[in-house]
Amino acid sequence: MTHTGSSPLAHRTVLTVPDARAPIDTVRRVGAGWLTERFGRAPTHSGHHRLGEAAVLTNQAAYRADGSEHAVRLQLREDGAGATWRTTVTCVTTSDGGALAAVALEVFADRGAAPPPPPQPPMIRELVRELQPLDGLAPLTLDARPVGPAEVDDLIDILCDPGRRLPAVVAAAPLHPEPLWGERLAAVVDQCAGAASVHLLRDTAAVDAFRGAVGEHHRVAPGAVRVFRTDADPGWPADGARHRYLTVDRLSDPQDRAWLTVAPTVRRIATLAPVPEPLRALRFTEESRRRDEQRRAALAADGALELDALRRENAELKQLLTVADAELRESRTETELATRNTDAREAELRALQQLYDEDFEDALRMLRELDSARTQLRDLRQRLRERGRTGAAAPKHRVPSPRPAGHPDVPSTFEELLQRCTAAFPSLTVTADPRPALRLDECDGARRWARKAWQALGALDSYADAVRGGFRGGFHQHCQEGRAGSVTWPRNQLATNESPTTMAKWGTERVFRVPAAIDPGERAVMEAHLKLGSKGSSSPRIYYLDDTRGKGRTRSVIVGYIGPHLTNTRS
Repeated sequence: MTHTGSSPLAHRTVLTVPDARAPIDTVRRVGAGWLTERFGRAPTHSGHHRLGEAAVLTNQAAYRADGSEHAVRLQLREDGAGATWRTTVTCVTTSDGGALAAVALEVFADRGAAPPPPPQPPMIRELVRELQPLDGLAPLTLDARPVGPAEVDDLIDILCDPGRRLPAVVAAAPLHPEPLWGERLAAVVDQCAGAASVHLLRDTAAVDAFRGAVGEHHRVAPGAVRVFRTDADPGWPADGARHRYLTVDRLSDPQDRAWLTVAPTVRRIATLAPVPEPLRALRFTEESRRRDEQRRAALAADGALELDALRRENAELKQLLTVADAELRESRTETELATRNTDAREAELRALQQLYDEDFEDALRMLRELDSARTQLRDLRQRLRERGRTGAAAPKHRVPSPRPAGHPDVPSTFEELLQRCTAAFPSLTVTADPRPALRLDECDGARRWARKAWQALGALDSYADAVRGGFRGGFHQHCQEGRAGSVTWPRNQLATNESPTTMAKWGTERVFRVPAAIDPGERAVMEAHLKLGSKGSSSPRIYYLDDTRGKGRTRSVIVGYIGPHLTNTRS
């Protein structure tokens, strides 16, 4: 076999099984059924078993200190013309009473050989049916999970769940019956078994409720399908482009083949998902060899052996040497495959990192273009309003103050944001201590959070401007209406208050500096906040106080805090 340089990992599915009953027995039974169907038999004891001229099965088990079995692995290697195929089925129990079951398929192609695209390992559907796994909050099923208006909030929780490892496919029922659409969706659901959770918005009421919750950039129109990757962030418009979208026209067109790429995309994402720690840390020993050593030690302790016993022992030792020689050959083969696998994984990691960097730069460029377009639109509206004053029809609202010319780019750090926000957003009064915001620059998500913070401050500034121009609603209504030229913020990323429990226990953390015109002590409680992120321990927030019509008469929005998530009941 020779090294091709491409990753041999063709498919991997990891199923998380909560509160499993005899998961190892289930995996062993499903694996045995698959092997029996192919080869007519399925050896169950540990060791290497030749199932044919070109197929070798390796059974392994791992045991706890008390002797109880806690993991099993079945690995089938098939040497074919032009490639070696290796299917690995693993199950390990976890400390919380659950289990992890993994199925991986690797293809080690010879130089110059081009093996056909591998199919999804067939036992995955049976494992999903038997084990009833979860992906974070999402159940993995063999059918699409129907979602009505009442279940939309649960679906949003699934999409934003930091514990989700696999894609989530969200389809929406078409407005009119489409037989071809139904057939294609059923095929996609079947091919995505174990690699994604699949959800079906069952009617227009559910479609509308979902659209209202996630906004325009993450919506799923009737008849469309969207593949939500992990770390979905409906509060960030640019994030919508990460999640592949197919319209009803493409899914219903007999000539359009784009639907055929949905399942491969899902399986590729699932294959590249990080492997959970219990599986990564799993190590196997040959249990049969351990038992043989224990038996022989017990015989030695009994004293001198009879001649016939010595002869039997000698015969057993010869047999063990033969087995050991075969195992050594297998070990050399496995070592070669492991070396090739490691080299390919490192190359794959470098390629993925480069792709991530390119995608991130594309997203940043989109944000800069969006910010530039908003600035141009705001200037145009300003000019139109100024001309309208000289005519018979005066504008409804007062014209906002013209913006000073600023840096055209969206800031990429919180340090830059703090330096520029006063000039860029004159309708805001920023009293926030800069230190919490600057700490965010040390986090991995700093660039994305800084750009979202810029949008959030722009929305507050746009709202304060609108109030000065005659707008009578609050910030929530401002974001809901989305008038032409205004900057808004997703409503599901806006909280107008904290829970009573949070304020009772940690309310003092939400007291921030304000102008003396608002409070003589220059301190005030702020509960309203904008969410810049929902993942990890940082999950940044912006806390503000609306004084556009308040007693302080600053006619602005006071921004009292920009920084990591404050303590609450989920901390």
